[in-house]
Amino acid sequence: MSNLPRIVIVSLIALTIGVPLAFRQKSTSVVPIHSAETLVIITPHNEALRGEYEAGFRKWYKAKTGKNVNIDWRRQGGRDAVRYIESMYANYFRLHWTQNLHRKWNMEVASAFAARSEDKSNSNENTLEAEVSKEFFRSNVGCDIDVLFGGGVFEFNMQALNGDLIPCEILRQHPEMFSEDTIPEYFAGNRLWDEKGRWFGASLSTFGIFYNSEAIEADGVGFFPETWDDIGRPEFFKKLAVVDPTKSSSTQTALSMLVQQQMQVRYNALRDELGVEKLSSPDEEQAIADGWMDALRLLQKIVANGRYFTDSTARPVVDVSFGNCLAGISVDFYGFIESGYLDKRSGSTRFKFIMPRNGGAPSPDPIGIFRGAPNPELAEKFLEFVLSIDGQKIIDFKLDTPGGPEKTTMRRVPILKTIYEPQYAEYRCDSTVNPYKAAGLFISHDEWTVKLVRPLAYIMKVAFIELNHELSSAMGAIIRARVEGREDDAAEAYEVLADLSDLTFENIHRDIIPVISGKNVLKNIALQNKISAKYRAQYLRAKKIADGVTGEK
Repeated sequence: MSNLPRIVIVSLIALTIGVPLAFRQKSTSVVPIHSAETLVIITPHNEALRGEYEAGFRKWYKAKTGKNVNIDWRRQGGRDAVRYIESMYANYFRLHWTQNLHRKWNMEVASAFAARSEDKSNSNENTLEAEVSKEFFRSNVGCDIDVLFGGGVFEFNMQALNGDLIPCEILRQHPEMFSEDTIPEYFAGNRLWDEKGRWFGASLSTFGIFYNSEAIEADGVGFFPETWDDIGRPEFFKKLAVVDPTKSSSTQTALSMLVQQQMQVRYNALRDELGVEKLSSPDEEQAIADGWMDALRLLQKIVANGRYFTDSTARPVVDVSFGNCLAGISVDFYGFIESGYLDKRSGSTRFKFIMPRNGGAPSPDPIGIFRGAPNPELAEKFLEFVLSIDGQKIIDFKLDTPGGPEKTTMRRVPILKTIYEPQYAEYRCDSTVNPYKAAGLFISHDEWTVKLVRPLAYIMKVAFIELNHELSSAMGAIIRARVEGREDDAAEAYEVLADLSDLTFENIHRDIIPVISGKNVLKNIALQNKISAKYRAQYLRAKKIADGVTGEK
């Protein structure tokens, strides 16, 4: 009998039974076929995209095998999907551990499972963590889902390293699909598919700024944003739509691009100053650390400019389109879809999307197959379809074109180079779009930020977003002081507000990453309280200085 507290066991049972029902959302655009095979997919993609993929896969699979197929979509993305998947694997591995191996389950085993990794499974360590990892990696324990489709590369890498995603057969069976002429392994510094075949980019996405040109002109801002720095300027104060990065993997990726761009600026400046082609390791580390601080200060300004903070990646697009906010940060296809809708409904071109100048590179939107997938052969076929020319046509072709979508143009960017060949130009939504030719100014350096994705979102949440009232009040006071000509007050106040000396590159790795990566809830809460109290007091002090209140130093 498990010695887990009774309440934990009851909660796990509730999750196992209830959560799949909560996440089960069938697309209304495709009618299920009786007596057909069923593929279960968890995805953040919208209903229109799900419907087009299901309709296209049905035709493709019927032509290949003569069989019918249904897709059971589980609509969820970001951290919520990760938590759900993790809970399902934990529940089923507990059953495997207790019923098949006849082993005792307790908190130590649960902690060892939560810390499982490929490295531990391959190690010679004689520890419980290594034993649990080895058992999971040689098992066929599943989560009742076949495919993970869409999200951030960071999440897919984590799922691959902890064993949830498994190597796919497509890399061995169809090597011709993965070459410099089809789907290259790398582009602009980004890996487009996992070297072990645990995930593959299904399309390309750029992350950037969308804005309403008419609203910006009416507001008198005086310029359209072209760089990340632009949306941190005081002209956009309280006029941005901001998505909480702890709730959105696409927002996390966008912010990682922003951080890398600031690091690259520092790298280039130091390289030019020293007159060398490549920095030494110590100089590169210094440039990265300085760029990190520049990025944090810019993100602090962007959050101060936020009108609101939402869990929904769709809401900012609508609000900017209607002029309720002037700009926001998002993935390209949201912008492309909205601009297409506006053009179709009213002929308006007010909704714009731009990848910030020298501030980003196309990133893959991945797909992968789960360990213990209920229908692994069908999952492989779906993966093959998505990466094939037939699947790529669906996301890029216009309506009423050969192989194009049936109901909705997707306006997504294909990852397959073949689609950009001249014979397909007349069918594409925009034949001028070719990321393989357009992205030469920015080279992604994921190694600079791979360990910073979670702490960056954590800091933004705890030090900026949750304290936005105090932060924006202080920033507003600083802006007023400048308008009134009190430059000394403004400069002193901003120096206080932007003092992020406890969040340096070194401190993040030493003091924050170990706590938020650990399992000690009390330590995590204590750290949140410490950061929150420190910055709340800091912002209040900055506001008083900017307001010209005497005696505040």
